[in-house]
Amino acid sequence: MAALLMGQVLLGRYANALERSPEKLNLMMWHKSIGISLLLLMSARLVWAWINPAPNPLPGTAAWVRSASRLSHAGLYGLVIAIPMSGWLMNSAKNIPFRLFRVVPWPNLLKPDAGLGRVFEFWHNQLVTLLLVLLCVHVAAALWHHFYRRDTTLKRMLGWQESP
Repeated sequence: MAALLMGQVLLGRYANALERSPEKLNLMMWHKSIGISLLLLMSARLVWAWINPAPNPLPGTAAWVRSASRLSHAGLYGLVIAIPMSGWLMNSAKNIPFRLFRVVPWPNLLKPDAGLGRVFEFWHNQLVTLLLVLLCVHVAAALWHHFYRRDTTLKRMLGWQESP
């Protein structure tokens, strides 16, 4: 999921910087299709997390660390849903026809409204920036656990070790 998210950010920024061209339209189709796929995957991930709750924190984990962990995970989950939703709403408000992977016609959620399209574009970009900040904090926390606390948090995250 993290690799797809980073690829999405890079693809979206690159495609958005291009002048209007067939290449830009093609890259934006891929960006939107992958974004909707991430939205669907994250929805499945939420169901999975509900059925299979996260393991308990390691013994001796401070309360503030547990709270920060819960908050950062909720933020990551929320952003991975909010970002593609804001893109879908932006696309709808801008009245841009879209077919998922050029095959499945995708519905508009809103009636055309250029002003609203600009609002959703602004929030889409702001949410992406927030996601990047939160991902950096998440990676830093995982490395802090691994190198400073010398616990198994990173190994557990990567699936290299079972939870205690």
